Amino acid sequence: MVKENTVLTIDIGGACLKVAEFSVGTTGDTIQLERYAVKELDIELAESDFPQAFAGAFNALMEENSFTSHQARVSISSLHAFQRLSKLPPLLGNRTRAAQVVEGEAKLTVPYPLDEVLWDYQLVKYTKEFEVESEPSEDGEAPAEKVTETVEELEALFVAIKDDLATAICTVLLDADIDVLSVEVSPTALYNAARANMFGEDTCDMILDLGGRGSNLIIMDGDRVFIRSIPIGGNTITQQIAKEFSIALEDAEEMKRKHGFVALGGAYEDSDSEVAATISKIARNVMTRLHGEINRSINAWRSMFGGNRPQALFISGGSSIIPYVPHFLNEKLGLEVSFLNTFPVINFSDSIDKQELLEVAHLFPPLIGLAVRHIRTCPVEIALIPKIIRTTRDLQKKKPYFYASAVCALLCLLVFYGGVSARTLYDRRLEMMAGAKLNSAQETADQIKKLVRELNGVSDQYNSLYRIAEQRGMWMNLLNELQKCAPPNMWFTQIDGIKEYSTGNAAAAPAQPDPGMMDPGMMDPGMMDPGMMEAPPPPPNEVAWLRLKGHSLKMDINDSKSVEDYFRENLQKSPMFAMEDAANYKSPVLVLDQDKNNVTSFVIYVKLKNPIKQ
Repeated sequence: MVKENTVLTIDIGGACLKVAEFSVGTTGDTIQLERYAVKELDIELAESDFPQAFAGAFNALMEENSFTSHQARVSISSLHAFQRLSKLPPLLGNRTRAAQVVEGEAKLTVPYPLDEVLWDYQLVKYTKEFEVESEPSEDGEAPAEKVTETVEELEALFVAIKDDLATAICTVLLDADIDVLSVEVSPTALYNAARANMFGEDTCDMILDLGGRGSNLIIMDGDRVFIRSIPIGGNTITQQIAKEFSIALEDAEEMKRKHGFVALGGAYEDSDSEVAATISKIARNVMTRLHGEINRSINAWRSMFGGNRPQALFISGGSSIIPYVPHFLNEKLGLEVSFLNTFPVINFSDSIDKQELLEVAHLFPPLIGLAVRHIRTCPVEIALIPKIIRTTRDLQKKKPYFYASAVCALLCLLVFYGGVSARTLYDRRLEMMAGAKLNSAQETADQIKKLVRELNGVSDQYNSLYRIAEQRGMWMNLLNELQKCAPPNMWFTQIDGIKEYSTGNAAAAPAQPDPGMMDPGMMDPGMMDPGMMEAPPPPPNEVAWLRLKGHSLKMDINDSKSVEDYFRENLQKSPMFAMEDAANYKSPVLVLDQDKNNVTSFVIYVKLKNPIKQ
């Protein structure tokens, strides 16, 4: 459940992520700090892929803490934004003309194409007094007098941020089931917190937010505001330390926190530690550069916008707690320097340890500014809402219509169900009427099926007998074809039909006759060699191969081809033998004896093209 009386304030700094949860009082005009958390970003990842660095830190922070609110207000570091104050011509209250002038000024001011950024502006109206001398009277009796005239001036504070960055950040929050109420930049949130605590009300005050990767200078003069981002911060000191000592950024950051302070300069003695003395000088050099930027900003404020000179300086941010920073700024600017305290406008839950809160109090002004915006109207209300949030809000507004549509759809389903039920009853009556006819037709169909089965049985018997009769003459044709293919000087002593050829079927070479017996080679050519005779194999159910045993007589010993070669060539021409593949002709036994009248004994296996069923 979304707790409507709580809100998360999320300040996404350049090097640190701060989240605080506030509850709204029953009267709606007070806020109370319930819990908070601070997590540093991965410095290297933040410089290369800031949205990914934020996503990792935010998800880890939400897992480690028990935040319950599902709505948030977000401020983003000014490092990723652009803000500028511009003077506008008097528009005499014409809102349409004001919007046109502001949009034209934005196109000139914002350094990015407007379709690639989210931008917004805040109009600032103020009165300016001028002293002019009145003209003397014509008779010269009344001398010229100084008269104070009041003129209404108009300024526009422009703020822009890359659309893809804001979309990536809001997508992470939406994935965490958090509704984004507003998106702005950290300087405007800090300004609202300061104004809620009456800073800059009667005098011109200045705030310096010293961040990790940059700083923000805010000048408050009544209703007027001047904001400038300065790309110098605590990380600048860290980079100089890493360069000086040739160490990694992580080690340099740890060294800065352990030994870092701003050197006092002048007649002050350096630290006894050489490392601390070096770091302090580095810090002073960086702060000197920052002081130069502050002076340039003050001069621009006074010369370009006619602003008053700041009377006091308030500091905040992660780098403001570096030792002797207030002393340095007081020395250089000649202003009273103190830490910005914006806590008076909020209350504290009993679970808040104020001693622990004191350690991160310098990080809280933007968070408090976001919380104040949740309960009241603030002087500057910038809205940098990406398209994904606007789409989500539109869907939320359309939810009642979705619910109404769902109810209408449900009513339609009920009406449809009633119609279907009536139709079902009618169809059942038709089904019962058709059932009787179907039963009688079923009996007839059963009789037909029985007769069909009998017909199929007789047909199978007929086909079997027909195939037997058809193959009856196959052996006669096969033997005639063998006789046709056999050369004149070849004769067969045994022909067997086998199902398939295997090495076990191959006959061995004819055995040599025993001594003293009649030489078979001396027998008549029509006689059979006893060594070639063996019992026929058991009859197979299908004959796919023929095993041929016999003898051949080679008449011309100068002929390079054997009688078996001529026989094989004749088989290749025959349509009854599958001689397309050389593997379908096997001759495992071939015995040639020159002493036996050039008689060759052979065993040949040849595959039939059409097997014979038996």
